[in-house]
Amino acid sequence: MNLTKEIELLMFITSKHISVEQDDINVKTKYKEQVMARMVICNILMECGMKPAELAKHFCKHRTNYYHYLKLHKQYIQNPRMYPEYIEAFDIVFAEYKTKSERIEKINELQALDEVDRAIADLIQIRKALA
Repeated sequence: MNLTKEIELLMFITSKHISVEQDDINVKTKYKEQVMARMVICNILMECGMKPAELAKHFCKHRTNYYHYLKLHKQYIQNPRMYPEYIEAFDIVFAEYKTKSERIEKINELQALDEVDRAIADLIQIRKALA
């Protein structure tokens, strides 16, 4: 199972618990439920060791968005009355993800394999352009 499959699994679980379609999570709109779903997914992945720069590649958003999500996540955890819906959604989705994921401990390895695959694809493109 690769990193993309792990992200798809997490998106499926999140869409099931938050009233957002899976296709509507990774869009530019800023509706409350969509932002909360993105935050839940990205913060779970960062908890598992994924870096914001890698998240930026998968979700096609600037990496600073994920630093902001992490900052908000810490604020919500420290003050649960700030956004209890987020904390509840995060806990439910993370708990289910832990039970269904086969590679949760190996997110860093999957991330490295994805980087190698992208580097190889880039080298193939360069080779074709030079030929």
